[in-house]
Amino acid sequence: MEDKFLKLTSAVYKVLEYFPESDPLKNRAKDKALAIMDNLVLHNESTKQWLLEDIDLLLGYLKIGREQGWLSPINYLIISNQYENIKKEIAPREPILLDSASIEKAVADAQTSSFSDRQKKIIEFLREKETAQVMDMQTVLPDVTKRTIRRDLDELLKMGKIARQGEWNQVVYKIIGNG
Repeated sequence: MEDKFLKLTSAVYKVLEYFPESDPLKNRAKDKALAIMDNLVLHNESTKQWLLEDIDLLLGYLKIGREQGWLSPINYLIISNQYENIKKEIAPREPILLDSASIEKAVADAQTSSFSDRQKKIIEFLREKETAQVMDMQTVLPDVTKRTIRRDLDELLKMGKIARQGEWNQVVYKIIGNG
């Protein structure tokens, strides 16, 4: 069990190497990762609340790093899943029953959580219109240049969320599957 915690802490340290050296978040995250490992090894009922709070803080730090582009979404997902599993072991919760509408909303929210606000607007626009050109998207993003919209579209293309059709000035974009 201790080996599992050591590997997870080591993984956190490895991804923290991509954080800027001068950023205080890097040292705070390292301190939290060590504190969590120590408390996991010594885990008892009195450390449970501290441990859960420390895990939440560390995940918050890593989320900030992901949003800054210092941590890849996949690395964040892997590490956060490991810590969430640890939280479940420490404090198992009662199952929550959800209706299908709540589940669909949660899935849609999870799929768009890594998108920027502009990308979310683009996805919503494409869901409504089915296909659109860059100049059409400027109606929902009036203060954004065409170049920036194209960059966001390129990222969404790389993620496999949208498709591009046509050539030159006839290029249109559309959602792939449920986007």
